[in-house]
Amino acid sequence: MRTSIFLAALSSLPILLASPSSLKWLNGKSLSERDYQHLRPQPRSNVTESYCPPRYAPEPVQREIFNAFIEALYIRKDVFGAFNTHIAVDLIEHDPFDAQGRDANAGKLSNIIPFVPSTVLARNFNNDIGLIHVRVDEEGHLPIALADIYRMNGTCIVEHWDVTQETPRNATNPIAMF
Repeated sequence: MRTSIFLAALSSLPILLASPSSLKWLNGKSLSERDYQHLRPQPRSNVTESYCPPRYAPEPVQREIFNAFIEALYIRKDVFGAFNTHIAVDLIEHDPFDAQGRDANAGKLSNIIPFVPSTVLARNFNNDIGLIHVRVDEEGHLPIALADIYRMNGTCIVEHWDVTQETPRNATNPIAMF
């Protein structure tokens, strides 16, 4: 009986060792957490390096980088800081009214984002794609729903799509869009 328990425990050892959660060491951090710690977003005062050009990052680290970008751009409204830290110089832009590249888009948005009240309603990140749903409340206008979609390559945002919709004056759904 004891031999079969020992063999069962021994046979599960490779599975336990392969699991990232089982590799806890160095102050409780797993191997993957320790290896990618230098890529994680740092407090604002410590950020001196851009995440671009892209470097490999596992999805949990990409999610943290994406959330740091959302915080910088949509919450603090630091357009140039967000773009210079997180967006590739050769950004692929799919908005038909915007130019290609990081600098052109940062210049355009620096004249909009800091001056228009907006609220982040939802965000998500999965499989290199980050999504954000924003309510834009421009004075004298009905609210606008904005959905931004970003694609990351490792640590860097490399592609962007957006969809906007104004609240229709004759909307029949009282909770439409928000």
